[in-house]
Amino acid sequence: MFRQTLIRAMIKRGIVGGATNNRQQKDVVDITMDGDAATVGALLEALRATKPLNSWGAQVETLTVLKTGMDIDDHQVTTTNVDGRSWNPNVEMYL
Repeated sequence: MFRQTLIRAMIKRGIVGGATNNRQQKDVVDITMDGDAATVGALLEALRATKPLNSWGAQVETLTVLKTGMDIDDHQVTTTNVDGRSWNPNVEMYL
């Protein structure tokens, strides 16, 4: 549910992006965001400060910003495909 929560927070803010579960580290999600720098920065701060992010207890423990990342379309969940996936409807999102 972390990926859906994050992607819906991006959509709400007009950010284009994607999220993918990291195959090597099960507790890591790789994220790519593209949008207004101030808006992306505000979402990053919200990810750091909001605990939990949803009613399932998702949270960010460490956030590392990299200069480059995956192409958005290569992610498992994106701002364009999130509605085409089958998600459990019983989650409240706080972002």
